[in-house]
Amino acid sequence: MNALALDTSISKITVAAKKGENLVSLTLDLGMRQSEKLLPAIDYVLSQAKIAPSELDYTALCSGPGSFTGLRLGFAALKAIEAAHGIPIYAVNSLDYYAAPFMDFGGAILSVIDARKDKFFAKAFFSGKEIISCDDFELSDLAQKLEGFFQEKNSQEKESTGKESRAEIFVAGEAKTFVEACARRNFLQEKKLLWAKGGTANLKSLFDLAEEKIAHNEPRILEYEGPQYFRASEAELKTATK
Repeated sequence: MNALALDTSISKITVAAKKGENLVSLTLDLGMRQSEKLLPAIDYVLSQAKIAPSELDYTALCSGPGSFTGLRLGFAALKAIEAAHGIPIYAVNSLDYYAAPFMDFGGAILSVIDARKDKFFAKAFFSGKEIISCDDFELSDLAQKLEGFFQEKNSQEKESTGKESRAEIFVAGEAKTFVEACARRNFLQEKKLLWAKGGTANLKSLFDLAEEKIAHNEPRILEYEGPQYFRASEAELKTATK
């Protein structure tokens, strides 16, 4: 299949094009310059993969949570391709995307995106099952939820086997920021926090998750659908306080 995928949920944007088994990707650490470079990046990866926009079978993107501006840019770019060529768009939760390459890890997986000021968008799994639903968390509240899960798990493990449960958490997504924040605030100190120091996931996972949706006849996003923000924008907050 020919496909294009975007992750604009964080400041480091990634764009990839896939033609059959061949994949071309580009990652740009741009800060506030996403709007300048996203469309040229899309043109570049499509040209390198030798795919015209009209030849795409589908496009995919992270639907949020994440950067308010980045998510809007990603949706706008793919909806322009949809409008011009009728190419369906499939949206994947950003935290599911970051966790996907590590789901074979036997313990807890915590997928996080930095929401600034010791807040994180987060979702957690244990042995492939969701244990904390996707939401916007204060670091202290998230750490407390994880501690509570492990206390209950440890109690169950001791009762059934006489042994303590595995106290490790693999952190995916913007892991470095989360691990450093925990160290600064002395949270989760008894847990071993593991993370892939090479960075975030690559877009192969996003293609895989989108194609799972296609295989299961899940719907494409509709014309009026947009990102999942999980919090109000700064403009909305200012309007609400007036």
